[in-house]
Amino acid sequence: MKTVIVDDRNSIREFITQLLDNVEGIDIVGEAENVENAIAIINEKKPELILLDIQMPDGNGFEVLEGVNYSDYKVIFITSHEEFAIKAFKYSALDYVVKPIDPEVFYKSIEKAKTHYSSSDEQLKIKSLIENLTGNKTSKKIVLNTQETVHVVSSEDVTRCESDGSYTMVHLKDRKLMMSKKLKDFEELLSGLSFYRTHRSHLINLNFVDRYEKRDGGYIIMKDDSSIPLSAAKKDEFFELLVAINS
Repeated sequence: MKTVIVDDRNSIREFITQLLDNVEGIDIVGEAENVENAIAIINEKKPELILLDIQMPDGNGFEVLEGVNYSDYKVIFITSHEEFAIKAFKYSALDYVVKPIDPEVFYKSIEKAKTHYSSSDEQLKIKSLIENLTGNKTSKKIVLNTQETVHVVSSEDVTRCESDGSYTMVHLKDRKLMMSKKLKDFEELLSGLSFYRTHRSHLINLNFVDRYEKRDGGYIIMKDDSSIPLSAAKKDEFFELLVAINS
């Protein structure tokens, strides 16, 4: 797999090169320390994998990707620990490695790049990432990988998520997707948006709540007429959030 390393620090490029010496099937065809050089080398060498720093003296990694004149590549972002950026990577299901680089995490990312996803899927994810970093802060593009398809959906279209053992059924306005992730993963992913864990098996979008029924111990009715249990310990917090989101 032809690989280009892009980072403004020579010490990091050298460290990555040392790590890749232990990986079969990786052929480093170029290095760059800034945006201008990165675009030139990538366009010339046409690598299959780009290891891409985010912040550089003359710009950022996204400007590199905008300047690349082909799309048949995969990318692993190398980033400092910036919570907002990392959350954007998670929304977009893109791989990233946080500095200082943990070799074990790095090797896992390389193996995934070699075997687990296609470069065409990658372009959808990159587009979603850029939208998430530059667009609306209350609505995010979320990439959902099913066994056969990469779905790009708006967080505003997710009505609720329901646990099914080690899987989660994601309910959208117009369809349902079974995901091989636990509900806790979606709770973490969607934190900071209008979602609330009402019960051990249910995470709901508060914008789709229709009403609360007091009978039979109390339960939530969503706008699609589904009934969602509400844990007794969470009632006060739920009503506070519901008032806040509708005020």
